[in-house]
Amino acid sequence: MNNKKVLGIYVGPHPAYVKFIESIGAKKYKITSRVATHQNLFFKGLNLFKSIYSIPSGFDIYLSEGCYYYPAIRKHLKTINGKIIDLCSSPVFYKILTKQLGWFEGKILLELAKEVDGFICEGSYIQEVHRKLGINAPSCVVYTFVNNERYNIFINMKPNLNSKQIAIIATNDYFYKGVDILLESMKIVNESDPGITLDLVVNKNINLEKIKHLMTDNIKISYDVVNALSNTALYVHPARGDLFPVAPLEAMLTGIPAIVSNETGTKEVIQEVDDSYVVPLDAQMIAEKILEYFSLPLDKKNELSIKFRNAAKKFNEHEQVQRFKKEYENLLKSL
Repeated sequence: MNNKKVLGIYVGPHPAYVKFIESIGAKKYKITSRVATHQNLFFKGLNLFKSIYSIPSGFDIYLSEGCYYYPAIRKHLKTINGKIIDLCSSPVFYKILTKQLGWFEGKILLELAKEVDGFICEGSYIQEVHRKLGINAPSCVVYTFVNNERYNIFINMKPNLNSKQIAIIATNDYFYKGVDILLESMKIVNESDPGITLDLVVNKNINLEKIKHLMTDNIKISYDVVNALSNTALYVHPARGDLFPVAPLEAMLTGIPAIVSNETGTKEVIQEVDDSYVVPLDAQMIAEKILEYFSLPLDKKNELSIKFRNAAKKFNEHEQVQRFKKEYENLLKSL
């Protein structure tokens, strides 16, 4: 391991990022004046100013968790001299690509990305997004993981493949996770098979008002991931730009086959098992794949269950932290 001074800059942080920066001996630094997409331009500017000038100087590497723009501004103003490496784990570049951010904001973020010396991409999907945006800085791929406690729970669970329940873990954002598309798919599914149900696992503070009209008696809302997965035969995750979500991996560790969208980073894991389980963001096509799965005989479902579980086993803390350290060191050599 090199002896460079590393500052790990984060807003959250994600638990995996904490393990990653601890593994390389980085000093932790939390951004407290957060710039958020819901803020107006004035408050974004104010919080940005407060945040960038609070970042300590004197480090060789500034390793940010998606918030590269804070040290990038300092570097552009020549008030820090170290190299910037961004661990791409947020959907900001996807939102620029799909024009979910305003033109001016997207333009500024892309300009600031030019100050980044290297990217550590959480899954290969973000590299695909980078190429489409013309971002050409050196990069490597690492993966998040299921934490040890949850890993041990899921790997020891037995899926209920005889059930006719689907699950999606949507946390706080129904649009990002593609819940609206899945609910549209459920309408189509239930026209052919009224017995198929959906367990929508969310946090209690999620706002589902805009998709309330899509809810039916075959859809229930719950808050317990373990309980939901214990009764589920199929996991569906039709997300919009979810870079490398853990939720499909948790389902797969349980032995539950997973359908994901082609805009969900975990698609690269699903493709190792069966690329037909990666589908476009289209309610009809998702519905057809769901119905196809439930028409399979139990022995075929069991076969898929084993394959999906085996594909997810490597996403444990030990293996992925070791991968991070190796990829990080190799990236440094290329800068």
